[in-house]
Amino acid sequence: MTPKKKKSEKEESKEESEKKEDKEASSNKKAERKTARLPEKLKDIKSNEGIIGYILRTKDSASIDLKDPKKIIDYALLSSKSFEAGEALSKTFELGETQNVLLTGKAAKILSLKVEDQRLSIFMEKDMDHERIYQALSP
Repeated sequence: MTPKKKKSEKEESKEESEKKEDKEASSNKKAERKTARLPEKLKDIKSNEGIIGYILRTKDSASIDLKDPKKIIDYALLSSKSFEAGEALSKTFELGETQNVLLTGKAAKILSLKVEDQRLSIFMEKDMDHERIYQALSP
């Protein structure tokens, strides 16, 4: 029986680096799968009666599907401001990272959440079950 050779620091460092890269690649693949299924989930959600529409934003673009296209600017502003307000309140009260924001008005409500590096706002009638919509978007 021959004794095992002790690994050099360089070899150990290389192995640790490879493990870290594998872990990051696995995490990226999960994120890609979650993001890839999002359009299909949104299509299903949009088909529900009571859904007004949605805005999905990345840092470079936006996908908008609303029943009343004349109000795109209004909904885009509402979406943006709801995220900003949620993040500001989370920071002020040290609540941690904002996961989602629910804003309920007289006749409608908006559910805003982060999906990986995207921001999604779903507009719905006030009596819609936003929790069911949120669950439908979960992995």
